[in-house]
Amino acid sequence: MPELTDAQLDQLIKDIGLKRPRGGSQRKPIAHGTFNGAQQHRYRKEEMCGPCGDAYRAYWRDQNAKRAARRKAARQYLTEEEWQAQQAARQGGGAQ
Repeated sequence: MPELTDAQLDQLIKDIGLKRPRGGSQRKPIAHGTFNGAQQHRYRKEEMCGPCGDAYRAYWRDQNAKRAARRKAARQYLTEEEWQAQQAARQGGGAQ
C-alpha cells in the first residue's frame, strides 16, 4: 500500500467515520527549515528534509560554540595585579 499524505489520511478517516484519538487533533504541519521542524521529523520517525537538517546542524554548531566559549572563559588565568586586587577585595569585604 502506498504511503498516504496527511491530507489523504484525514480524508480517509473522515470517510470511514473514525474518531480522532483522544488528545490528538490533526497533525501540525512541520515548520521546515527550523530546529523545531527537525525535531518534528525525528518525532515522526521521518527522514529530515534538507532545510531542516541544515537548521538542526546549525543549532548544534551554535550550542557547541557557546559551550566552548564558556569553557574557555572558565580557564582564564588572572594576572598578578588582578589576583592582588581580588585578594584585597576579599580581605576588605570580610573585615567589615
